[in-house]
Amino acid sequence: MLAGAAAVACLRRFEADEAWSEAVDAWRQRPGKVTLRARGGQWDAVLREEDFAYAGDLDGAAVLALPPRRRSARSETLTKLQAMASELEPVPTVEDVPPAGDSDRLVYVINPKIEMSTGKTMAQVAHAATGAAATGRVEPWVAKGCPARVVVPKTGRAFDELCAGDRLVAKVEDAGLTEVPPGTITVLAIA
Repeated sequence: MLAGAAAVACLRRFEADEAWSEAVDAWRQRPGKVTLRARGGQWDAVLREEDFAYAGDLDGAAVLALPPRRRSARSETLTKLQAMASELEPVPTVEDVPPAGDSDRLVYVINPKIEMSTGKTMAQVAHAATGAAATGRVEPWVAKGCPARVVVPKTGRAFDELCAGDRLVAKVEDAGLTEVPPGTITVLAIA
């Protein structure tokens, strides 16, 4: 959830920033995300040295989102960070996706038919969040800081039904460069 909120905050902050707007525009043509983990002093160095937006509590659980840049343009601090691979709390599996109700909250629905690492899942949720924000249909959600819930439906059939449902706000189709085949639907953002 924090990955989605941080990604939306990042795009909203840096798309109008003269220093980053060109990079954001280029990113929109072929969006990609890399999820890195900063440990101990690395976290403090990133906070001191990098431009970022964030979600959460910087002294507790938080996700930073940095404006887009090419791998070759990463600072020395960023090049030392490792890909996010450690497991976090598992995403809750649900019998039924929460019903429509709170129009200021989204549900990120993870495809139960595929396996993704924690870092890949976080990046895909961030894609769903930025995709939802780009529609212009969820501005109250953005204004409230992108509150959301992440779930995995118990069956692939439930996921497939949501792919075509009227609650769908954004659907992430993976390019297939890392963990899943090209064209795989990884995450949905539903109202």
